[in-house]
Amino acid sequence: MTNPTLDALRDIDATDHAGAWAIVREAELVVPAVVENPRDPGSGRFLVVPHGELQLVVAFTSTKRIGGFVTKTRRHLKLTGAELAAAIPEGHAIVLDPGHDDGRVFLPDVLDADADAAS
Repeated sequence: MTNPTLDALRDIDATDHAGAWAIVREAELVVPAVVENPRDPGSGRFLVVPHGELQLVVAFTSTKRIGGFVTKTRRHLKLTGAELAAAIPEGHAIVLDPGHDDGRVFLPDVLDADADAAS
């Protein structure tokens, strides 16, 4: 089974964060989470990994890439990157496919710039 999000990201340089986010914001992501209402991502907590002073919300391009992360939450949501960015706490980043060589991190400034452009 192909992963269209990964296929598109392979063509984008690792330093082109805005270009990569343009792909991910529209893509359906798999997000490990503990939520009270699965239809309302804001009703719970996402799986967050601390990295220094930064908090990284964990997301994946497919369920096959989750590995052991799903056991920490036992559930996952399917959200677009834009929906996830809108639902996470301010100042948090998104780490996509952690534990994989082709994983990416989207820092708050990339997410904020996109949100500003959309409004």
